[in-house]
Amino acid sequence: MDTTSVDRPRADQLEYWCERISSFHCTANSRVLRPDDFQGRATCQRTRSYQLVTWGVSTPQWVQRTKRHIHTGPDERYRFVVTTRGTLALRHAGNQRMLTVGTGALFTTNTPFDLGVGSRHKGMILTMPRREIDHRLGRGALLNTEMDLTRGLGRLIHTSLVTLKTERHTLTATQFDRASQHLTDLVCLLALGDTQPPTSHAREIEIQIRQHIRGNARDPRLNTESIAQALGWSQRQIQTVLRQAGTTPSELIRQERLHYAQQQLENPANVHKTITQIAYESGFNSAHTFTKAFRQHFGHTPKDHRDH
Repeated sequence: MDTTSVDRPRADQLEYWCERISSFHCTANSRVLRPDDFQGRATCQRTRSYQLVTWGVSTPQWVQRTKRHIHTGPDERYRFVVTTRGTLALRHAGNQRMLTVGTGALFTTNTPFDLGVGSRHKGMILTMPRREIDHRLGRGALLNTEMDLTRGLGRLIHTSLVTLKTERHTLTATQFDRASQHLTDLVCLLALGDTQPPTSHAREIEIQIRQHIRGNARDPRLNTESIAQALGWSQRQIQTVLRQAGTTPSELIRQERLHYAQQQLENPANVHKTITQIAYESGFNSAHTFTKAFRQHFGHTPKDHRDH
């Protein structure tokens, strides 16, 4: 969806622009320094889950969202804003950031904010579901932190945003959502300092990982990648949390499978089952792998365990 104020009558341009931008985002007050000289252009690609808006304005503009706006029009989604030309001042959650070219910030419109857009400014905003951010960062964590998009992971995010904008017309809704979800994961990684989940949430994340592994250990396809996809975290974040707890995804999976196998071997109802059957039912891909792991963990073979 493309929007421009240029084709509107001069007297209607600013009002039209403000209405369109509010329809993309949320209700807010808007003020322009030189209304008679104002021109704006924007593109919007949206699905039910994600939205990418790019825009450019000719003169400085101020946008303010108050508690009253939030009360009458709540919007819990998160925004990742990026400056591609000029400057943008963001005051939010008690912090103020001046975003220049190559920087970005994550914030929510369900908290009052002031946004000052400089002259001849261009930028992008990716709107993401709240659950996707809270699940990765913890509720209300690490907001309005200035992020460097000129190198490393930040540069990858910036390049991916530009590519998503350029290719938006060629993508299906599913493809657009997948690409946006990947970007969300990268933004959270950058907000976390690439690898470190917030300490206050590490234990909670560890519990979620252990519960998921315990409930799915018998699935031979269970691995770090499938855990990450199921829980909404990156593989690196999962590995980091478990490393801090003194273990690894593979070790937890192996332990849960061995404990399940131990119970099956001790159950009289399973006396007719072979060691190979129990190995496969426990999630191992071969009897040899199972026997080796069992001996290393318990100090004797599965057969010896059953016999005694």
